[in-house]
Amino acid sequence: MWYRGCKTCNKKVTEAMDSGYWCEGCQKKDDECSLRYIMAVKVSDSTGEAWFSAFNDEAEKMIGCTADELNMLKSEEGEGNEFQTKLKEATWSSHLFRVSVSQQEYNSEKRQRITVRGVAPVDFAAETRLLLQDISKNKTSQ
Repeated sequence: MWYRGCKTCNKKVTEAMDSGYWCEGCQKKDDECSLRYIMAVKVSDSTGEAWFSAFNDEAEKMIGCTADELNMLKSEEGEGNEFQTKLKEATWSSHLFRVSVSQQEYNSEKRQRITVRGVAPVDFAAETRLLLQDISKNKTSQ
């Protein structure tokens, strides 16, 4: 669900020989790194389902905490098991997604890559007003 990232540039780091972490992007060694989300998320609605790629900022909005915080919960693994609880809370929760879609070819097979660019909670009141406007427009046009 996450990778170890440089605190400066967010690129993936590797463990240094002696101690700390080496960032290829910054060309420097640091004592600490941060965990950053990189997730494949299955999303479904009334029309079907699709796999989305979600990265750190958007994934934090879906999970409700940072990757560092979730990793701490995972390492505690106590009686309450807050790690599993946090993931279950994120499962089947409603969100509005802004996505980008690109075509890619892999082994002569075309695939769609859907990336989450924005996440927002569903505003049910606003959605209801929009549906009511659509209904009233359709009634007046008939």
